[in-house]
Amino acid sequence: MLSRSSRGVFRRWAARAIAALLIVYLLGAFGIPTFVPYLAVLIVVLIDGARSVLVAKSPPPPVPFERKDTIH
Repeated sequence: MLSRSSRGVFRRWAARAIAALLIVYLLGAFGIPTFVPYLAVLIVVLIDGARSVLVAKSPPPPVPFERKDTIH
C-alpha cells in the first residue's frame, strides 16, 4: 500500500510515525520514563494519519491553464 500511495502521503506519514516512535524508544534506552511521551506520540501519529487520509482523498489542485494546442 505504501509503495502505491498517491502523491506519497502515506509514505511520508509512515516515515514520520517511525521517526517519532524511534525517538521515544531512544529516550527509554537512556533511562527516561516513556509512558507519557509514548501516549503523546501515539495521539500525534493518529491525528497525522487522519490528516494524511483526508489529504489523499482530496482532489488534486486545479491546473492553472489548459494547453490544448500542439507545438509542431
